[in-house]
Amino acid sequence: MIHYAELNADFIISRFPELRQQVTDETRGFDEFLPHAVFGMVFNRLTADLLKQDNYQTNSLLLRIFAMYEELSANGDFETQNLVQVTLLEYLWDEKMTYQRAMEMMGTHTRESWNEITYLSVPSE
Repeated sequence: MIHYAELNADFIISRFPELRQQVTDETRGFDEFLPHAVFGMVFNRLTADLLKQDNYQTNSLLLRIFAMYEELSANGDFETQNLVQVTLLEYLWDEKMTYQRAMEMMGTHTRESWNEITYLSVPSE
């Protein structure tokens, strides 16, 4: 089980060493690690940008990001699953392209969290 309290800079950096500097920059000035804030700042724009690339289906970084989303969705406690749904997945509902392509990339547990986002409208453009 992945507990929300265990989500920290090392959790991200161990999976994404190439994002070390960004994680360091995003956590500078915080007295404590704020998972919703840091995960959102590190992954939201990056994920959306990668989904817009022609090679999104084979992009290794994007595949690893969605693998992490699946890991957190499948093995996380309630707060961790909430982080995936509210902070990471909701962001991908802003544009039709990211919405459609994100659905292609999801695993079973991530899709379950995605399907619970009934309070947002599917983007039309």
